[in-house]
Amino acid sequence: MLIVMATTLASTLLTVSVTPAATAARQSLRATIPNPTTASLEATNGPLATATYTVPQPSGYGSGTITYPTASGSYPAVVLMPGYQGTQQNLQWLAPRLASWGFVVINVGTKTLGDDPASRGRQISAAGTQLLSFGSVVGNPLYGKVNGTLGAAGHSMGGGGVMAALREDSRFKAGMPLAPYYPNQDFSGVTDPTFFLTCKSDPVAHGNTYALPWYNSMSQAEKLYVEVPGDHLCPMTGYGNKAKQGKWIVSFFSRWLYGDTRFSPFLCGAAREADKNTPSLVTRWQDTCPF
Repeated sequence: MLIVMATTLASTLLTVSVTPAATAARQSLRATIPNPTTASLEATNGPLATATYTVPQPSGYGSGTITYPTASGSYPAVVLMPGYQGTQQNLQWLAPRLASWGFVVINVGTKTLGDDPASRGRQISAAGTQLLSFGSVVGNPLYGKVNGTLGAAGHSMGGGGVMAALREDSRFKAGMPLAPYYPNQDFSGVTDPTFFLTCKSDPVAHGNTYALPWYNSMSQAEKLYVEVPGDHLCPMTGYGNKAKQGKWIVSFFSRWLYGDTRFSPFLCGAAREADKNTPSLVTRWQDTCPF
């Protein structure tokens, strides 16, 4: 009897998670984007042409620039959040890269440069709400472009904000805290796929202080933890190995916001081994593979 109940429950959960919209998005991606390779993922941009749209009246956050694929179709959305004293420039490198692989990306500026992680988490949610609304406004460049799936990436206090959004806003289905900072927090209840990227020589938010304890506490989530050389700025525009970082980030969001397993080998399979085992590129790698 217990076995039957467990089987029925598993079947029900599978049915709920694989929605028609998610299935359509996956099929659309496979039709639009060629099979990824190490070379294509390490290039500055992916296969899709992109355009930008400046948010005229941000609601609940400071400013926003949206980069999106010009090809027809609907795509998952990703919110980018800078760190303390940071601006949109902090993660500008990532916006066109993600968009050219099939994401609608809003690069956010905060209300004030000193907003704390809790505020940044709320602003991530607000930006996600407004971005979704643009997708239903006839005449807006984003009309019909957003499929309703949300993810977020953020640096430092912005990474803390990403964790808060995952914990507190069920609409967000995957997150990437980059050198995240948020003291005295419990994120053990986060169950969404999470990619922690940290910097080995970080004097501000070393992985041992924040990201790694969070990673270890999240027993119900699919997780990836990668530490790379550099200081606290390593995920920001102009710092670190952007070919490698971009490959991992695009692959993670593609795997978890699209459910596209073509990208799994770059995080879990043979294609990731050269990165994982090269100390000049990666100083620590942990995961819950296979994804």
